[in-house]
Amino acid sequence: MPQATLVEPDLQFIKEVKACGGDTLKKCFQCATCSVVCNLSPQERPFPRKEMIWTQWGIKERLVQDPDIWLCHHCNDCSKHCPRGAKPGDVLSALRHMAIQNHAFPRFLAQMVGDPKFLPVVFAIPGILLLLLMSAAGTLHIPEGEILYRKFIPQWPVVDVLFPLTAIWAVICSAIGVRRLWAGFQEGNPKRNVLGRISLAGFLSLQVLPVLWIILKHSKFKDCVVNRDRYLAHLNILGGFILLALTTTCVAAGVYIFGQQTPYALTNPIKWVGNLGAIILIAGSMLAVSRRLSSNADVGKATYFDWLFLLVVLFTGISGLLAEILRIAKIPEPAYLVYFIHLTLVWFLFAYLPFSKFAHLLYRTTALVYARYMGRELGERKMNHALLPQPNLIQSGRREKTLA
Repeated sequence: MPQATLVEPDLQFIKEVKACGGDTLKKCFQCATCSVVCNLSPQERPFPRKEMIWTQWGIKERLVQDPDIWLCHHCNDCSKHCPRGAKPGDVLSALRHMAIQNHAFPRFLAQMVGDPKFLPVVFAIPGILLLLLMSAAGTLHIPEGEILYRKFIPQWPVVDVLFPLTAIWAVICSAIGVRRLWAGFQEGNPKRNVLGRISLAGFLSLQVLPVLWIILKHSKFKDCVVNRDRYLAHLNILGGFILLALTTTCVAAGVYIFGQQTPYALTNPIKWVGNLGAIILIAGSMLAVSRRLSSNADVGKATYFDWLFLLVVLFTGISGLLAEILRIAKIPEPAYLVYFIHLTLVWFLFAYLPFSKFAHLLYRTTALVYARYMGRELGERKMNHALLPQPNLIQSGRREKTLA
């Protein structure tokens, strides 16, 4: 006879899930339609039905250790076909937000980044840091003559000190978060007694390249049906970041190795790559924003956590491109102000990477690597959604009775 297990629901956790966007959770009556229609859900222990059960029961420990919440790509096929309007896609999105807060180091920063009342504080930090370093360098004024941004925000100590330290900080915090996530995966694995402990470093070296190729292609987004157009927006944002990272690397090599100071001429190939990256980043962000602003209920709920990251990405691209335009147009005051805003946004993006939605890139990659090792390949089956009954027909009788 199987041994009984006592479940003690974490009621506070359930309240937090609702506050993070999963407020439709209690509508779920466990019909499993969500798991049936999801083209990404594996055959064995499919999601998101079990996650909906665990969340209704308030089993926080199991959920924050569950890799399947990261295998979900929030395409909302499940929410579209849910006969009760429980919106499992929004619930899993809320669970990912809470998992970031749970694994983040330090956790209080994740809580601040995810809470709108701390918005002035999280933006004031980079602004004050920049102003202090500019004051120490004696550049708290609009420089005369040709517009050269390094005269306003100098290479030393801002570029040579602040941003390298920020990068080191982001890497350390991200590594701690990923290690906590990995440890949780292993702790929550029902096969852990058979498999034993798996080395993160050695395992990543063997499995990460195939997963990175999947991410670069964004192939899993193509398996989505309801919100397949998210593919183009996400691909553009990722492509823009890659091109801008390549540009930054080339510029750094030019400055520190070859002694080539910026700005580069518009005919320089590095400038072409950078401008193309900015345009692609802006285009992808605007596509994502337009989707969020649409009246289409199938898009899913846009929370503060989503909007903060998306708008910072959008305005980072716009401010970078605008700073270049103003420099070429020789309009100094707006040019220097926009450049200051741009660097503030860049610092925000990368210093808060482990605590914002940007962390999805790290955590989903880790979960995909883990799933690959465990044999939980996504997209094993394809569901013909045209053969499914329409949710509004299933719901209509129940809703009319409830309203009466």
